[in-house]
Amino acid sequence: MNELFDRQILNLFNGLWNKTMQDMGVFVLDAQALACIFMLLYFAIKAYPMMTGDKKLEIMPLLRPFALTLVIVFWGGVTSNGTKVDGVVTIINYPFNVITNTARGNFYDKLDKVDNLSRKRYAMIDSVAIKLTETSLEIERAEDENRNISDKILSWIGIDLEAVGKKIAGVWLLVQSKLKFLLVQLIERTVIIFFQFCVYVVFFLQIVFASVMVILGPLAFAMSVLPAFRDAWIHWVSRYISVCLYSAIGYIILGVACAMLEWGLEKEIMVLEKVLGNEAFFMMYVGFSSGDVAIFTVTALVGGFAMLTTPVVSTWIVQTSGVNQAVATMVGAAAMTVGKVGGAAAKKG
Repeated sequence: MNELFDRQILNLFNGLWNKTMQDMGVFVLDAQALACIFMLLYFAIKAYPMMTGDKKLEIMPLLRPFALTLVIVFWGGVTSNGTKVDGVVTIINYPFNVITNTARGNFYDKLDKVDNLSRKRYAMIDSVAIKLTETSLEIERAEDENRNISDKILSWIGIDLEAVGKKIAGVWLLVQSKLKFLLVQLIERTVIIFFQFCVYVVFFLQIVFASVMVILGPLAFAMSVLPAFRDAWIHWVSRYISVCLYSAIGYIILGVACAMLEWGLEKEIMVLEKVLGNEAFFMMYVGFSSGDVAIFTVTALVGGFAMLTTPVVSTWIVQTSGVNQAVATMVGAAAMTVGKVGGAAAKKG
């Protein structure tokens, strides 16, 4: 838990994105065949009124199928000999790749600070745990020394055993503190897993949606040749741009979340420094609910929910539907499942 995110997994998503882009030309030949068939139908529909004299000769409407077919021809992909060919998809991806790389670099810079603060925080929490264990052992040993028959006899003859009672109360307090400490760690671990899940699922869904749209995109352009589906390519472009923005928006949200986490970690480190330096603060921290600090947990939870808004934010830039609804349904169901698992684990703990 010293690192908030595994950078290898984030780099893996980037590699998967580049890998799926190599499969963009799977259905190009099929789309070209469909486009040719649809062009013949389109020309027949447009040419017949011109031939009969019902309409004047118009050249521009006849050029539209050629333009759509050129897009399919220069779609891009990998040739049979393994050579990568750039095309329309590469041109569309270029500006979004630049934006994503910039947002990713800014996020990594902030993540370095968060990871350093997180290591320091966990080291101090380990020190608190060690001190709690040592204090518990000392009180337990003192209690064992006084737990004998002679103490009971001395109590009958008037010797005050108030100190023993305080030690027994201290033992019970430390037992409660240990249970509370373990429960807090379990809740925090569950929140961190939820945060990571939100990040990974958004990037993974982007790869899945982008792959499907890129591979089947030529078919959408081929269908656009027909008048009944003339806007299919426009819907494809808008939705694809929306999906391409997932990673850029996600890294921007993660940058804001890291700023929140950095502030929360600094506040918790200040509290832990006081706890380790003052016995009264230590007892309040481990023994009473008022001494508990959960800024890091709360900010991580907020960051996870903010990450789930990525598909919605992307539709603010390019208005789309369908993809946003699919993401909202899938992520909502998954988040509910994780919440149930975390709640069950907390009750068991």
